[in-house]
Amino acid sequence: MGAGTAISALTEGAELRTWSLIVTIFGDLARAPRAEIPGPVLSAITARIGVKPEAMRVALHRLRKDNWLTSRRDGRVSHYLLTDVGRAESEKATGRIYATRPSAPETWHLLIAGPMDPAERLERDAAMAASGHLALAPGVWLGPGPTHRPAPSLFTIEGVPGQVPGWLKAEIMPPALAEAYAAFGATMATAANALGTDSATSALDRAALRVLVVHGWRRLVLRHPDLPDGFFPDGWAGPETRTQVTELLARLGKPTVAEIATSLAEA
Repeated sequence: MGAGTAISALTEGAELRTWSLIVTIFGDLARAPRAEIPGPVLSAITARIGVKPEAMRVALHRLRKDNWLTSRRDGRVSHYLLTDVGRAESEKATGRIYATRPSAPETWHLLIAGPMDPAERLERDAAMAASGHLALAPGVWLGPGPTHRPAPSLFTIEGVPGQVPGWLKAEIMPPALAEAYAAFGATMATAANALGTDSATSALDRAALRVLVVHGWRRLVLRHPDLPDGFFPDGWAGPETRTQVTELLARLGKPTVAEIATSLAEA
């Protein structure tokens, strides 16, 4: 039992795309402007998780090409950091990932469009989703808070939903996603039990564990809109899993890149 067992629990059966995992590493450990991760530290974290060096090199090449990461050389060591674009994209998701509770707006607004051709509807749906709106029916969207200068062609209503019907809850949280939440909750429990009360976990192991927890949670919470618990099916595992994630991250703390580098030098 210990960090190794907890890491194994979080990686077993998990879908870990290396480039996405690296995005999580920077989003969690080096999101601040000009924050860098030296190549040896980044390699150590990914290797602890089980990523092969070849996969790491391919993923870094892709992320530089896609303008997520940039790098600089200091002697023989490369130092990697988020680009302005990569940092902005990371910041977009930060509030959702690390929130200790879902949003709970006091008021909502409903937007209703007139007749649209299929292409226009697809374009409008994409724009509405990007702005945090939930599609209720063709041409009908629900958004949190008051309206903000809607298009003149949209009919708008503001208020508080009286009830959330079962069909809408099922659309927001389909069975497969609900099962994924339950499975991740079980994995979190296994990892937490494996760690026990061990306070001697190295900075490298704490970093690897944090990354796996945040990555697994991120892959769930970003797959549906940010809504109060009343919009989801009764008994779903989301609230309990959020608590597990919050508590384990608090237990692990956030090691600095310097602390991880020091632990590698002392190993």
